[in-house]
Amino acid sequence: MSIEHEAKFRLRECLDMEARLRNSGRLHTPWHFESNTVYDREGELARSRRLLRLRRALTSTLTFKEPVTGANTVGVKSRIERECRVDDPGNMDAILLGLGYAHRLRYEKFRAEWELRGGLICLDILPFGHFLEIEASPEAIGSLAEELGLDPGTAMDGSYHALHQKWRAENGLAPMDDFVFTESEHKRLTILLGCNARLQGDIDAD
Repeated sequence: MSIEHEAKFRLRECLDMEARLRNSGRLHTPWHFESNTVYDREGELARSRRLLRLRRALTSTLTFKEPVTGANTVGVKSRIERECRVDDPGNMDAILLGLGYAHRLRYEKFRAEWELRGGLICLDILPFGHFLEIEASPEAIGSLAEELGLDPGTAMDGSYHALHQKWRAENGLAPMDDFVFTESEHKRLTILLGCNARLQGDIDAD
């Protein structure tokens, strides 16, 4: 178990920030593709601000998050996080469904992770925009943001699901829970980023 503190910032372009990080940070995980499934049981977890998520990338993880009592730094989300590696995501999905959970939503992103002065900097490309996420102590998040040329006052503590819903409303689009790439956009980004977009459990066409 650990306590996770994070803040999100909207970017115009992730690749511009990546160039800045090359000068000041250390690459932790290169660009890769992630597919995430969030589970719930008739809204039970969402109502109590808890999250159960199965993430598939080159490896897979099951994550459970819940609120931290008394955490109130503006723009920073603090949660208790429990996470473990999953060897067979297909079987884990079947187990969760068998326990009465259902697929709440599915979302995809391309991510690269950098280390900077004790913090983890995540560059995220989602179907509705580019973002930077800082994971560090609440006290360090503001200074890391400033070092990267970001205004700490623009930090966002919302989930990507909440930010997606807000973006759709601002653009006059009907509400939709899932946010996944089109096949053409997935291919374009895979080539642009030069990354391995396979997921654990995928079978080679060859």
